[in-house]
Amino acid sequence: MAIPAILANFSAVLPNLVDTALVGQTGDAIALGGISVGASLATFVLWAFAFLRLGTAGFTAQAFGAEDGDEIKATLNRALALAWIFGFVVLLVMVPLAFVTVPLFGASEAVSDLAARYFHYRLFSAPFDLTNYVILGWLLGLQRMGRALALQLLLNGLNVILCYLLVFQFHLGVDGAAIATAIAQTVTAVVGLVVARRLLRIVPLSDTAGSLVDLDKLFVLVSVNFDIFLRTLAVMFIMVYFVGLGARMGDATLAANQVLFVLMAMIAQILDGFAQSAETLTGQAIGARDRRQLRGAVWGAFFWAFIIAAALSAVLYQYGAIVVGFFSSDPGVIIQALPYLPWLVATPVVALWCYILDGVFIGATRGREMRNGMVIAALGAIVAQYFLIPAYGNHGLWASLMLFFVLRALTLYLWYPRILRALAH
Repeated sequence: MAIPAILANFSAVLPNLVDTALVGQTGDAIALGGISVGASLATFVLWAFAFLRLGTAGFTAQAFGAEDGDEIKATLNRALALAWIFGFVVLLVMVPLAFVTVPLFGASEAVSDLAARYFHYRLFSAPFDLTNYVILGWLLGLQRMGRALALQLLLNGLNVILCYLLVFQFHLGVDGAAIATAIAQTVTAVVGLVVARRLLRIVPLSDTAGSLVDLDKLFVLVSVNFDIFLRTLAVMFIMVYFVGLGARMGDATLAANQVLFVLMAMIAQILDGFAQSAETLTGQAIGARDRRQLRGAVWGAFFWAFIIAAALSAVLYQYGAIVVGFFSSDPGVIIQALPYLPWLVATPVVALWCYILDGVFIGATRGREMRNGMVIAALGAIVAQYFLIPAYGNHGLWASLMLFFVLRALTLYLWYPRILRALAH
């Protein structure tokens, strides 16, 4: 289950990765800085609605475990309705949002101008981005990993082709990278809706199928999703906050951190594949009221995630300098990034624990604990950077990020017995 989920997960990071790699190969550090700020801000806005994927996967997995076809369909319909409402709200506020937030990064005027342009073009596809979140979560909840993977291959393949054409053939630079990603998201969402409609034809339904406007279930969906929304907002705030701290250290540090952050995002998507398999199996175990199945899902996810994390750290330790070179042809950016590479090497082993526990709590639809744990971790990282960055510079920034991962895992570990106790009743 984890392998296709890992490949499908790259829908969240590959557009940013492709944009960074192709623009980075132009050798323009200013353009790379614009991508860093613009993509970070766009990702912050869009991934704030990641609850549409996370919540949909959890509720769908529980309905699947309970063999409730009516609720499987109703969960999809409710989540799609929320996706389009939120998507159009994003379109309405994106211009004033960029006007207010881009200057907060403290980047140079040239970088800020490119960042705002990227942000605007990228968010034109917001309703379709959020639709893709829902479709992906729904497919993962149903264990339709092959279809989820096929959609992400379409998204990322189309993005690579369009980004290459618009950046290198039509010389649209940062604008072209954003436009390519927006088009790819739109096309994938349309195809995803067709795939979902065909799957619904084979889902067994009763004559009283789950209603879109079932107020009790809609309230539970919104309540859990709101907690996950706040949790996701805290994650994205921390990432954008630390990008902004790097921007204040100069354009060279900003560009170097962007390369490392993109690689860290790739690591996160790999680990999240195991988190999603834990999420799906946790939801099924809770739907079936099977405590033994829950334990097996959790520890199996930890076991395999640790093996993969250790392998990733070993590869980055041996070949990290070569990998960094793939994302920038500017020697100054590469030289600036290499001293901080050991932090990236440590990331897989440090971060895997919080990712797996995130998956368990999402599958259990325990949004409140996730929200509280994330707020504690975010506050801890923010406090730490006030002491570490003045003393150690960019190393202090990365040390604060590692602390963020540790605090996330620790809080959820302490609250995990609550899930077991709930199944005992």
